[in-house]
Amino acid sequence: MRRTFNFTLAIAFMGAYNASVYAQAPTAVKTAQSPGGLERLLAARPVIDKNVSLDEAVQIAMRESPVVRGAQDELEAAAGRLNSARGETRPWVSANTFASGGSNGNIVSTSPLTQPQMIMGLLPGGFVDGNLMLMYPLYTGGRLSAMIRQAVAMRSASQADLGAQRQEVALMTRMAFREARARQSLVGVAQARLKENQERLRVDREKLEQGAAPLVTVRRDESEAAMAEQEVTNAERDVELSLVQLKTVMGISPASRLELSGANEYQPSADLLKRLTGEAQSSTTIGQAVALPPDLAALLREAERQRPELQAATQRVEGARADTSVAKGAFQPQVNLFAMGDVMKSRGSDSFAGTTFGLAASLPLYNGGQRRARVQTADAERRKQEEERNRIALQVAQEVSTALLNLRAAEKNIETARKGQTAAEEGYRVALLRFQAGRSIQLELLDALAARTKADSGVVQALFQYNVAQDQLLRATGALVPVR
Repeated sequence: MRRTFNFTLAIAFMGAYNASVYAQAPTAVKTAQSPGGLERLLAARPVIDKNVSLDEAVQIAMRESPVVRGAQDELEAAAGRLNSARGETRPWVSANTFASGGSNGNIVSTSPLTQPQMIMGLLPGGFVDGNLMLMYPLYTGGRLSAMIRQAVAMRSASQADLGAQRQEVALMTRMAFREARARQSLVGVAQARLKENQERLRVDREKLEQGAAPLVTVRRDESEAAMAEQEVTNAERDVELSLVQLKTVMGISPASRLELSGANEYQPSADLLKRLTGEAQSSTTIGQAVALPPDLAALLREAERQRPELQAATQRVEGARADTSVAKGAFQPQVNLFAMGDVMKSRGSDSFAGTTFGLAASLPLYNGGQRRARVQTADAERRKQEEERNRIALQVAQEVSTALLNLRAAEKNIETARKGQTAAEEGYRVALLRFQAGRSIQLELLDALAARTKADSGVVQALFQYNVAQDQLLRATGALVPVR
């Protein structure tokens, strides 16, 4: 009977996504300045040639990931929009010049891109005027202050979005790193199986030469050794694939050569939960519903405090409320202080210089219902953002609950896998002794070896899944990356 054993390691990445580590160890960094083309774009990514730990890999990803950098640029853009809104409340000054000729007077204005805009009545004949104009908003019905509140809220939302992307990239990096380390461990499992088969093949060949073993036994040994060698090759390929995935998530060049340090180890989940939530927590009741378990309730409170997605949603609600105030401010009087100085000269008259200052007040009366439509739109957008916040709250609760359940199941699986490993090792030891004593057939020994290999692989996978479950719980509560 032909038997094969395949190593598998399943992983599902969660959806996507500044500390420097280069001072800690020498790193080769190569960049290309000219953009364009896939090869040039890849050449622009940093090349990392070093031994990295899990934490160092996350630090590099925080520095180099295009996802994180894009979120940082969006935050900078939000800060620019805030500065623009604040600029609306400050004095505006423009310098304007008019030069004209002809037989007819007229009224012209400066470019609409120049604010404050100047409108000048031109005299017939040659005419030159130099003008300096200042305008300052005195009262806008709260419109400008609401615009600033909206811009502040959106900048805060962008800051929270950056935190969410950092959390997501950190999770993806940790998962990719753990997968690569697990696959490296599976290479060791496959090599141990190959070594056993090669040693048995060597012994049986000697027995064949002495006439103590049939040829069919040697042929079966050769077949098993060949299959074990294939498993080693496939396991080594899987390691390289995992490293390619890790480099992509980290945002570094595919030419990087990473050596991974550390291993997927077991740390009791009770220690993690205590670190996240503190000592024993009291249960929490939602409305009239049944009280939540204490550990889940404490984790939900941590998620409420730390999850950047919830913070971003709250800020967007505040921004939508401010936008409603902006729309309502258009119903109020608009009052501006103005002052200007002119120096002009027209044909047939003397030069003239003078100043003008005063107040310009206006009250909007009717514009076909556009202002009311604007308020209606802003109110609807606010309600939409409030419902989006409710959706995100439910999603966060689901993620925390799911991560906690996965963590508990993964911890139990480690215990089960280790028991199976102990039993399989003892079973193979006994089977080997029986086979060497001539009291069992070769097939029984091969079955025992396959069972031991499967048990060793099961322990590797259980440790991997448990560590990933810990990372996912940290991500669900917003504690995977320190809040900045």
